[in-house]
This record gives sequence, C-alpha cells and structure tokens, in this order.
Amino acid sequence: MKINLNLLPVNLDQDIEFDSSYYKNTSIKRLDKFHVKGIIKYNLSDEIAIDLEVNGNMYLEDAITLEEVPYPVSLKISENLQEFGSGDAQYLEKDKNILDIIEFLWENIVLEVPISYTTSSGVLLKGSGWELNGEKEEDIDPQLAKLKDLFKGGE
Repeated sequence: MKINLNLLPVNLDQDIEFDSSYYKNTSIKRLDKFHVKGIIKYNLSDEIAIDLEVNGNMYLEDAITLEEVPYPVSLKISENLQEFGSGDAQYLEKDKNILDIIEFLWENIVLEVPISYTTSSGVLLKGSGWELNGEKEEDIDPQLAKLKDLFKGGE
C-alpha cells in the first residue's frame, strides 16, 4: 500500500494482506489479514511521523507438536522517518513522493516472530516410538538395592 506524501496527514483504518513471498523463507507458515489503525503525518521537524496500531495472527509451527498454531500479534508503532535520511530510503520513493507502508509494516511484524512457540499445556511424555525418561520408579537391580538404603537420610 503506497501513500502519497503530498496528501498527509492520512488516517488509516483498514485490513492489509501480505503476499506469501514475504514469509516464504521464515518460520511463519501463513498470515491472516492484519488490521492497521492510526495516522501518518508530518511532525514539527518535517519528519514523517507514523503512529499505528497493528493487530493480526501469524501461524507458526508448534515447538513440541509441530502443528500449525496461531500466534497473536498486537503492535504499537510510533516512529519518525526522515524524508531524506539514508536509513529510511527503502520505504520512500523520493522521485514520486510516495511512502510504501507495506515494507515498513512487514519489518515491524517480522520482529515479533518468537524463536520458539508452543500452545501445549503440558509436557509430552510419550510419542510414537519414543518415551521421555522422567522421575518414575524403576526396577532396581537387587545387587544394588542395599545402596539405596544408605542414601535415604541425606538426599
């Protein structure tokens, strides 16, 4: 979504959809539409002031079950872009006086991706062909049973 800087201030209250090419090489499996609400305007320093609230769901792989699970995203973005600053040139098309808000939003959303995420409430102790060794009573070798009695007092 491109915004003409000659028409600032601009109030936003709409849904934005990201193409799958954005998250192709990330841990994100898919994205819902994100709702963007806020204002883009010039501030007193002639910088582009962006104050937005962004809400939506990204779908990640569960760290335990490997199933696709929703991860809610709720961002408050408050940033100033310098129109002639070198760091902000990726968002601005200076010759056309246009701001590409999609690139700006994507950069902020991808920062919210956790390293690992799970919705599982408990620890999975068994699976197909495997079992987690926990603190369960095991059969003790009768030759070592007397050693167990030695450690009872000082555990």
